[in-house]
Amino acid sequence: MKGKINLKVILIVLFGLAVIPALWILVFNLEGEKPVIEFESPTQILSIGASKDITVLASDQKKGLHKVKIEIVKDGKENVLIEKEYPKAGFFGAGVHKDTIKITIEPSKLGISEGKSLLRLSVWDYSWRRWWNGNITTIEKEINIDTKRPEIDVISGTQYVNQGGAGVEIYKLSEPCVKNGVYAGGNFFPGYSGYFPDKNIYICFYALEYDKGPGTEIYAFAVDEAGNSSKRGFNVSIKEKKFKEDSINISDSFLNAVMPQFDMTVDKNSTNPLLDKYIKVNRELRVANHNKLKELVQNPEKEILWQGAFISFPNAANKASFADHRNYNYQGKLVDSQTHLGIDLASLAGAPIPAANKGKIAYVGDFGIYGKMVLIDHGFGIFSLYGHMSSSDVTVGQIVEKNYTIGRSGKTGLAAGDHLHFSMLVDNVFVNPLEWLDASWIVNNITSKINDAKSVSGSK
Repeated sequence: MKGKINLKVILIVLFGLAVIPALWILVFNLEGEKPVIEFESPTQILSIGASKDITVLASDQKKGLHKVKIEIVKDGKENVLIEKEYPKAGFFGAGVHKDTIKITIEPSKLGISEGKSLLRLSVWDYSWRRWWNGNITTIEKEINIDTKRPEIDVISGTQYVNQGGAGVEIYKLSEPCVKNGVYAGGNFFPGYSGYFPDKNIYICFYALEYDKGPGTEIYAFAVDEAGNSSKRGFNVSIKEKKFKEDSINISDSFLNAVMPQFDMTVDKNSTNPLLDKYIKVNRELRVANHNKLKELVQNPEKEILWQGAFISFPNAANKASFADHRNYNYQGKLVDSQTHLGIDLASLAGAPIPAANKGKIAYVGDFGIYGKMVLIDHGFGIFSLYGHMSSSDVTVGQIVEKNYTIGRSGKTGLAAGDHLHFSMLVDNVFVNPLEWLDASWIVNNITSKINDAKSVSGSK
């Protein structure tokens, strides 16, 4: 009797030793967690042009990846872009748990016609589910095959642009585009719609840097959602400009009065720390300030706020011109050279400063070499800058009318005496402010172009 009991126990134990591992193997290999497949940048996969690079991420953390298949379905036909199988690492293991797949889609080579299509991503794992076919995940995304380039219809007539000056181009696009505007001397200036009833008509203010003269390449540009791009030239006559060269003597009294406000370190072994600090401020801080300005002007108002000629600082003498090349001398020795990107206007100390035109206050505060500064956004990429102020009377976001007092002149920042530094910018390029202060220039080069475009487009 006792022997029979022991035999049963042995059989049960042996059965357990055989069945439990088998059950564990079944559970391990019959896991039901589905693999993952996704676009690296899903928002970009809406339209495909002549060529489109996409990146797909596939992963499975359990049994590992078995197969990935990517295809475009158009008019009931499956066009396979890639079909990839992965090795399995042993009975219990898994080979590849994740993969990054990069594909270049060229519809013409695949014989896929334009129009709505389906982009299908499928991934299988090494699970024993579905009779050893594995878990499967499939995602589908409706896309548009569009290999036609956008058309750019130039509306504005011949442009007359000064070196260091601004211009305006008006054009019509054949379709909505993710990026459009004008390239001038390698700088891109975005176009803005909304001024005309036809939303496909854009206005683009563009500029030439002070060192870009005749021969500079200027053209309209557009790229649609599918990545198709077009360029269109237009008639531009560029007038060469010669800018002045000045010599400025740096005195010890100036260095003692101005440099303590700047928190910049110099070599502890410097024999003239104030001079070394001045050179560092004049070079490095100037560059940092201009880089920060590029950030401040990135998202201008999407409407034209200004009207007519801009107004100048009243009863002021012009002490320095736009694009003056300045040589800085200390004790008869050249120590630095920079370009002055604005005009300096001097009146009475602490004189009230008017807003040059209607706009929205984009920045108020201390700004390096410019001292206390106000930046006004006039819309469509046009900005005015007021530097070296002693005080300001406006706040960021405030709408100010032309001639509204925004603050008072001073000598903050890198200034030797009380004056206003006034700059105009088109997007992030400094331009000659005298153009915008000239009513005739405004009419001949800006408003007349816009009015002519109104008549051509049928707008009132």
